[in-house]
Amino acid sequence: MNLLRNKEKNYTQLASVNCTDISAYNGKMLSALTLIGGLLMLLPVLATPFSKTKTDAIPAYLLAATLFFILFFIFKISVIKIYALGGLYICFSIFFALAIYLSVIHTPNMRATILLGAFCIMPLGFIDRPVRMNLFVAFWLAVHTILAFYLKPLYALDDTINCLCFAILGCFIGNIMVWVRLEGYEVHRLLTSEKETDVLTGLFNRRKLFETLATLETISAEKPSGILMIDIDHFKEFNDNHGHSTGDNCLSRLGEAFTIFTQNFRLHFYRYGGEEFVAMAYGYSEEELLSIAESLRIAVQSADINGHRTTVSIGVAYCGDEQVRNYENIIDRADKAAYDAKRAGRNNVCMYPNEILVK
Repeated sequence: MNLLRNKEKNYTQLASVNCTDISAYNGKMLSALTLIGGLLMLLPVLATPFSKTKTDAIPAYLLAATLFFILFFIFKISVIKIYALGGLYICFSIFFALAIYLSVIHTPNMRATILLGAFCIMPLGFIDRPVRMNLFVAFWLAVHTILAFYLKPLYALDDTINCLCFAILGCFIGNIMVWVRLEGYEVHRLLTSEKETDVLTGLFNRRKLFETLATLETISAEKPSGILMIDIDHFKEFNDNHGHSTGDNCLSRLGEAFTIFTQNFRLHFYRYGGEEFVAMAYGYSEEELLSIAESLRIAVQSADINGHRTTVSIGVAYCGDEQVRNYENIIDRADKAAYDAKRAGRNNVCMYPNEILVK
């Protein structure tokens, strides 16, 4: 039981940080399975002229095909896509229901065949909690077993043994595949995070900034309404007086302060280099942007960094009303505004071109 609890806890942790990748994978699988499933259900119907055994099952195949196609189109709707996991359970419920119908009603004098495939395919079909997937398989195994002993007693024991073996095999391999996929997503996430994150501050790094700038050139990308350039005042002297270790700690604590700031404002922070940071703001007017920059200045000034106090000079460049082709030019504007704030005595906010809030 402790092992199962630990497994469930580990799954929850990995799934929570990789939920976007998991949802995307499940969405793709749902789309593929419903489309392929609908088309495959039509094959027995097409084979009816050549096989008398399929005639009685035509309504079941057509119903299953119709339901698969309905699911396919329903889950193309953007507001419903987020429920892809539920759609997958519905999809496999249709598959199991059809397989059980064929086994115990349509051909009660034959051993189950399609059902064995269902028990193998389902645990491999998507990503979810292994416990829930196993319980789902166990439910349909129980349904078939009960119906088989009631409606086809001649082959009930054989079907039960065969289905149990395939269900155990499918769940065993399926559970392993779930963990393999999750661990793969986690490795990819960590590598991406390492590539995009500044180790010292925990913020996005310069590489990520320029990747973002390249993305902003695409039509579909959300454009920032302004950019802040944040420069720590007298940071060289701070390093010289207190040591580089204390300086690194200052940068780390500022990174934490900036991260907390993003909880209340739509800002993305990047370490630009040394003691300089860039923040991209989304959805703010010029006046709001200036107010946010001032709030950030005050927050830094009020922060206690192991008994030390530090201040920043902030340059603000508003671009919400412009058709910007190159956002590096906006960063240059914010950089010039930051220098103006420093020349005005530091611990100031300056809006490009020349509006300075002197404190």
